[in-house]
Amino acid sequence: MKFSIGDPVFVKSNNEEGVIEEFIGKDMACVKVNNKTYHAFLADMEHPYLRWFLEDKKKEKKKKATYIDQLSVDKTFERKALLPDGIYLVCMPVYKLDGFDEVVEKVKVFLYNETFGQYKFEYLNKVQGETIFSIESDLEPESQFYLHDIVFEQMANSPVFYYRFIDSKKAELDNEDTLVIKPKKLFQKLDEIKYANNAFFHVLLCKKLVPRERREVIVSLSADVVKKTETLHHFDFEQALKKSSVEIDLHIEKLVPDYKGLRSSEMLRIQLTECQKSLDLAIATHQQTLIIIHGIGRGVLKNEINSILNQTKGIKKYVNEYDVRYGYGATKVFFK
Repeated sequence: MKFSIGDPVFVKSNNEEGVIEEFIGKDMACVKVNNKTYHAFLADMEHPYLRWFLEDKKKEKKKKATYIDQLSVDKTFERKALLPDGIYLVCMPVYKLDGFDEVVEKVKVFLYNETFGQYKFEYLNKVQGETIFSIESDLEPESQFYLHDIVFEQMANSPVFYYRFIDSKKAELDNEDTLVIKPKKLFQKLDEIKYANNAFFHVLLCKKLVPRERREVIVSLSADVVKKTETLHHFDFEQALKKSSVEIDLHIEKLVPDYKGLRSSEMLRIQLTECQKSLDLAIATHQQTLIIIHGIGRGVLKNEINSILNQTKGIKKYVNEYDVRYGYGATKVFFK
């Protein structure tokens, strides 16, 4: 075995490691170990590198050996909020290759609860009056809940999302509403997440729950008119009011007591939500007609209502004719 001056060596007979300082003849060398120096035969020496390697491996094995009483308690996983406080409808597009282009094949729909509250919820998705998916379940605090997939053709056809959230501890905190995603808004959102390199887009459904609104309902029973106060229920069609003729006034002051702080887009959303609810109720209770009072104005609300009517199944026709009560500010809907 070849050695050189300055090489580290292991002296087997003494079981010590040292450094070669000089050679004495062909068979011996002067080895310095710590502060002492002595002569040793070259045949009694070996390079210590293999020993170092094997000792390191032994140390690694000792480190890896962990016993049950040495195990530490796992830290609780802390989920980081992805969105500001509130409950959101989250839409995650799934793409496929069409030639050299990526196109949206379907959209995965989730509920994101970025609050500390626990809720019971009801959810219903409709396209052109046809139910695509519905569910009733629980929404845990600071969690996400996968709902369903919706093919892109349906997603681009003004889907309607109905939702209701009830606080699990305070049942009086009960919010429900309707969301319609128009094609223009959908493509705008898809472009936004594409250029921002985001996986999904989101819509705020509810920032916090408020006590359920109570209103007076007039029920027509033969010649008698009975007034009663009831709590509004979401899709409680078994107890829905069966009216042969009904009208809904969509003037914002009739729907919201304090509307002066609302933006035009918010007022339009509230009006369209009430319109859709009335249509659903009328179809569910087999009404023959429904009068929708929208006013004249610039025609924005009327055009949006016509768009909803064109996409709702079960409608025979609708007309906007002059009426002594409303002028041209109302549309009469006839159901099949």
